[in-house]
Amino acid sequence: GHRGKDNAGAAMCAYAELERFDVLKIQSIDTVSQSFHARCFVQLRLRGAKDRREAFVTFGNGATKSVEWFAGRIEVLNSFKHDSCKLIDEKPTVRDDGEDLLIQLRFEGDFYQHMRLHAFPFDSQELNMDFIILCRVDGPVPTEVKVSPRVSCRLVDSGFAPGFQWRPKGEVRCHAGTHEANERTFPKFGASVRVARESRFYVTNVALPTAVFSGLAFTLFAAQPSEPMERLSVAFTLLLTMAAYKITVTDMIPQVSYETLLDQFLLCNFFLLVAMAVVSAVLPQAGQDAEDLADRVCLALLGAIWCLIQAWFVAKAWSRERSERLGRGGLVI
Repeated sequence: GHRGKDNAGAAMCAYAELERFDVLKIQSIDTVSQSFHARCFVQLRLRGAKDRREAFVTFGNGATKSVEWFAGRIEVLNSFKHDSCKLIDEKPTVRDDGEDLLIQLRFEGDFYQHMRLHAFPFDSQELNMDFIILCRVDGPVPTEVKVSPRVSCRLVDSGFAPGFQWRPKGEVRCHAGTHEANERTFPKFGASVRVARESRFYVTNVALPTAVFSGLAFTLFAAQPSEPMERLSVAFTLLLTMAAYKITVTDMIPQVSYETLLDQFLLCNFFLLVAMAVVSAVLPQAGQDAEDLADRVCLALLGAIWCLIQAWFVAKAWSRERSERLGRGGLVI
């Protein structure tokens, strides 16, 4: 009786298993536009559907549709723009495999991905390629998708183009579920790849020069505190140098409305220079007797703050790298 009930339900409902997901290519990752360009291969298995190829789904009025019609209802869910992700082949491929049918699709285009850049340049991003089947879960053609226990997911190594700026972390992970839209529920499936940014370029070309500029500011203490103009000359020169350098490297830094880790580091070093300029202007007002002592205290205090800023940045970088090594990896279904 139970088997008969399953067979009867199969005539009305569409069940699919995500059996294979190959990420054939990741061409680029753009944190400014929050998108990435990729190509993927998807294979869905329809169990026991060979004899129902021409009448795979049945509507309440008795009308039927083929597997080809069902395959044509699969679309990219997180397309960056309308039609920015397209089917590479003219139409989905449907072929026999024993008593089952296999739906094979190849998509390429720009996928939208919300990226959090608070930890930049030590950030990692989850790149999702999500697909939706435009047949409601509770509609005329109830549809369900699940991940096969024997699913095969992989990223083709030769297809990862932005290796100079990013590196893959862990394995491709497949998922399936539902998507809510306008109080309607549709089945969805897809895969995700985690990538980590190669931070050395930003450390070498942005963070390190900034630390050197702020460190050079301590040379102003070589001048006597009773000669504030010499100290201020050094401080303002370094402030202008740092500001000009910040403008130069603006194109290297993501334009976001919040401060990234690198932004915070740059601001801390900048305001340390401002503090040195203020100290240089104020010290002569302390009087000759207290001037030397105040100068030594300010040097020690500002030196400690400079060391703390650099240590904080290094610690953040180390903890981020360590969490990435320990926290990610393996196949999640």
